[in-house]
Amino acid sequence: MLSKKLWLALTLVAFTSPLVNSCKSVSGDRSNLASEVSPRTELFSRTLENEGTYQAYSQLSNGLISNGRSVKFLIDKRSAKPSLYFINSNYAGKCKHRDEQCSKYHYYFAREQLGITMDGEEFNNSTYFTQDKAFVAGTLSSYDLGDKGKIYAIQLFPQDVAKDSIILEIAQMMRASMKIPGVKLVFLATGNQQSTGNILGELNKLDISVMSVDQVLGSSPFIPMHPGEAWGYLRIFPKDQDNLAPTDIVVFDELPLDLSVVAAVMTKSFQDTNSHINLKSKERNTPNMILRDAGPTNPTLAPFLDKPVHLVVSKMGWKIEASTPEIVQAKAAERYNRAWQKILWTSTRTVLSYDSMCVGKTSACLSLSKMYGSKASNLGFLKELFKDRKVDMGIIEKGQPRVTKTLAYDPTPIGLGVPLQFYSDIVELPSNATLKQKINNFVEKEMSGQLSSADRSTLALDIRETFMNAEIPAANLAAVQDVITKIGPTIPEWKVRSSANAEDIENFDGAGLHDSYSSKQSSKDNPEHSCKLVVSNASEPGELTKMKVSPKTLSCAMKGVYASLWNKRAIEERSFAHIDHSSVAMGLALVPNYDTESPIIGNSVVVTRVINSEDVMGQTLSIQKDNNTVTNPTPGTWSETTIAASASPDEIYSLSTVRYAKPTATTPVLTGNVLSKELTLEMVALSRKIELAYCRANGNYYKNGSCNDVPYDSEKGKALDMEMKVLQNGEFIIKQVREFSGK
Repeated sequence: MLSKKLWLALTLVAFTSPLVNSCKSVSGDRSNLASEVSPRTELFSRTLENEGTYQAYSQLSNGLISNGRSVKFLIDKRSAKPSLYFINSNYAGKCKHRDEQCSKYHYYFAREQLGITMDGEEFNNSTYFTQDKAFVAGTLSSYDLGDKGKIYAIQLFPQDVAKDSIILEIAQMMRASMKIPGVKLVFLATGNQQSTGNILGELNKLDISVMSVDQVLGSSPFIPMHPGEAWGYLRIFPKDQDNLAPTDIVVFDELPLDLSVVAAVMTKSFQDTNSHINLKSKERNTPNMILRDAGPTNPTLAPFLDKPVHLVVSKMGWKIEASTPEIVQAKAAERYNRAWQKILWTSTRTVLSYDSMCVGKTSACLSLSKMYGSKASNLGFLKELFKDRKVDMGIIEKGQPRVTKTLAYDPTPIGLGVPLQFYSDIVELPSNATLKQKINNFVEKEMSGQLSSADRSTLALDIRETFMNAEIPAANLAAVQDVITKIGPTIPEWKVRSSANAEDIENFDGAGLHDSYSSKQSSKDNPEHSCKLVVSNASEPGELTKMKVSPKTLSCAMKGVYASLWNKRAIEERSFAHIDHSSVAMGLALVPNYDTESPIIGNSVVVTRVINSEDVMGQTLSIQKDNNTVTNPTPGTWSETTIAASASPDEIYSLSTVRYAKPTATTPVLTGNVLSKELTLEMVALSRKIELAYCRANGNYYKNGSCNDVPYDSEKGKALDMEMKVLQNGEFIIKQVREFSGK
């Protein structure tokens, strides 16, 4: 039997937690959206006669969209004549069963009003997970769509398996019971399985249309990606992002491809939920929002151009007001007024392949992060984890046993970890004394607050260029090449990725801060061992400019990644987190080029929690077509956002697509999912296996109970952030896994 926590969550999940919260773009007084209404003494009504009754019965909506109000309803289908009940969320009376909130939870209402004796699991099974329902539980939510007017949306639990005939029956009862004059009713599918294709004609006769979450969001002028409060200077559509400072509140036409630390972000265009910038905002706890009419002509923003302001972003609105330079500086000082944190690491000069890092014990790999950086050690963890090739796919069909799939391949790429010590060896090499001096001088100025944004850019570039011409100790380069020859003698091209000690660590993921470069085994170093960065022909117009090393040798690729430890964005992010720059070092994670086996059909980021929700249990999937990027999307593009929801290991995962992908700026939005349902659920299963194993290997990851509960706990303090590629042959490549502390 399910625990009380789990079955109770099943009755709440669709109705108490926002995936994305959207409402009118409003600044100033929010009293018109107060969450409290006058208490009512009746527990329910069989009809809604007018708008006043609806308002009195409703509370602020907290479903997949949260820009209005919601009234819960329950339909009792146990007799030949079903009965519909609108539940008064603001009921002021007492419930018969002590400590039960009979107006808040559908199950408790059914116990109170209908006298049911079934337990929570039986109620859930007969309400949500069958076509032959004893009950229907949902909400009637009102949303203001601006020029499109106000709608009243019939919504079911995202995992509810209701299809055409049941949905039609619900719609018929709702139309008969809604007496509000001129009410515009819609059915809003919150799960992909909630099909209406066979009943559109009947719904049309009832004057009930069908909408998607994506369509409602597309009509919402304001979406808070991360609520918060900030003080800074308002910069609207800045032309030179290099001049932005941590005290700037920035308004962009599009989400920038690359952005370092700022006080807050607004974008005119839609943002990907799992983009580096949104996830960073959550981890930094800095405001981030979408405002459809943002820009220099916005009457609320325009008066504050380049002036000090105070910005507040909440789930239900935003406001901006004048501030002063003194307050802005004082608030910035509060953020930075803390001790610098040194990152301790351990020396080793052993280059290890991933499959030899922790044979027989995954937890041993995680402890290697102090030697190789977390990215490399986590790839070793994944390599050991998937040696059994088995994936628990869960319950695929109700009433059937769990399915275990044996993979015909290893989803973790072969590769090797290069220790942090090799970075230090370069800096300490006598022939590289100039490089060491430049780093030391820079660190002193950066940590004493002497540098402007422009000075930081200039000095950081000089360090990177000096790194490209530095010497790598011959023994170190040979050690890396020896392992490459041993594990992949026929692989022509290797990708060198960052694995810094200031990356993928607790409360600092470092996503997107450093660079990766490819190397060809056939390329030769020049006599001077000098390297340079040149623009790659792979860069497309509008994309983040891609660079490559020249010559394309292993040593140049290694130096390129080492140099990226001193990217301006990496420096500013570390300074924001108050990480002592003198203690940072760069390990390396080497893998074959990802597209060597089969064409890439999908790029994805998986976060093992539902972003912007405290109660919905599951995963947030951002999926883009082909090899288009999710983390730094090209302007005019965005990835698909799908929620994989499940509240227990015995429950089938449901998929709720919140937004379909737009793969390129010149092509239309897709009308279907990037991946098949089967591939998407396999991605979910892979992610669940990883999180369960990571929890068991890392005793500090989950503190709320047994690791068996971690995939289904929306209140967990941490989640995992993974990047995967999907190949045309149906195989997955898991690029990396890191901890994520944002919500």
